[in-house]
Amino acid sequence: MNIHEYQAKQLLKGYGVDVLEGGVVYSEVDAFTVAERLGGPVWVVKSQIHAGGRGKGRFIEEEAGPGGGVRLARSDREVEKAAAQMLGHTLVTHQTGAEGRRVKRVYVE
Repeated sequence: MNIHEYQAKQLLKGYGVDVLEGGVVYSEVDAFTVAERLGGPVWVVKSQIHAGGRGKGRFIEEEAGPGGGVRLARSDREVEKAAAQMLGHTLVTHQTGAEGRRVKRVYVE
């Protein structure tokens, strides 16, 4: 069974396990809104693809900026920027192979 991290956390929460609050988003504007709702001072923006090693991965496209599929943000604007850099771009990890996987959603917590 392939589920994303945010889906696993929803399941765990349903069984009473404490998990960090977060929100799955499909646009950078929504990422900003979730960051505002959660409050700061630090957020983690995580690419949601079916592969491990997202933080150590790299994006194929230059416009995705440096860094892997898991990034720290210290302001709601940084959350928005990180989401914009990840969404729609191709993340390569040790589990995806050279072709990578396109990021369609990110999880902000």
